[in-house]
Amino acid sequence: MKVLFICKANIGRSQIAEALYNKYTNSKEAFSAGTVAKGAGKKIEEHERTDFVLDILDKEEINIREHTIKRLNENMIKDANKVIVMTDQESWPNYLKNSPKIEYWNIKDGKGKDYNFHIKMIKQIKQKIKKLLNNK
Repeated sequence: MKVLFICKANIGRSQIAEALYNKYTNSKEAFSAGTVAKGAGKKIEEHERTDFVLDILDKEEINIREHTIKRLNENMIKDANKVIVMTDQESWPNYLKNSPKIEYWNIKDGKGKDYNFHIKMIKQIKQKIKKLLNNK
């Protein structure tokens, strides 16, 4: 099952979810994007706000430093079997709002938050992914 994970900037929640899903399924079926993603095309390690994300994923033995930041487009929705959205509806483009593939996860954005917040965020994402995989 191809799963698209979406957050606002594609530097935190969606990248974490993509990495964990691919690790748990031993696949490359998940991909991610951001509705805004101002740093699109850059490697995630080049973004100034990703230190906590990279450190936490290192502890999971996952390295996403070479992943690029991607901005959401309509073709990504078409290519996915399931779309998980973790950002406020204000930033959703119309083609996303109208997709029957959407599942919304209420996981708060880590922007400006401390390391402990990020630890809690990854735990939430892990729980949701495990539940998703159990219901596959």
